[in-house]
Amino acid sequence: MAYTVDENPLERITWKFRNLRTSNLSVDFGKISSIMSIFSLLRCAPQIEQLNIEVDLKEAQGDDEIHEGILEAYMSEDLVRSLKRVTLSFIKCFPGEMSFIKLLLSKAASLESLKVMMFWHHIMPVSDACLLFTTYKKESSTQVKFIVEHGMDTFDIGS
Repeated sequence: MAYTVDENPLERITWKFRNLRTSNLSVDFGKISSIMSIFSLLRCAPQIEQLNIEVDLKEAQGDDEIHEGILEAYMSEDLVRSLKRVTLSFIKCFPGEMSFIKLLLSKAASLESLKVMMFWHHIMPVSDACLLFTTYKKESSTQVKFIVEHGMDTFDIGS
């Protein structure tokens, strides 16, 4: 099930999807309402183990100032406790994306694998992004397998 999210359609859902283990979302990390849909989904599906997030190709840095403090207010350890595998596709290294990755690594203790597939047009060199990802992983307590793909290249972060 994949959704393109301009607003947060999951915000008003009050029931739980207790059997939902996998979900695919399209998210614009430049819009807070779109990012909030991830947290709403995680609240509604407390047993979710696999989350595939495709960054909206029309994403821009956006008018919303997305930074780690805003995301940290909504991403609790309880919210991401069941996540085991996360894939992020078409990452451009915008601040909202980088903050989400950093917080995910620091809060999702059960995370087994994180795969980041970078978009061909991104705002920082791949080597700089990988250095930041290495720092994020070192700061976290997880033993996650962290892979970054860019074109034909694959980088194993922190091994």
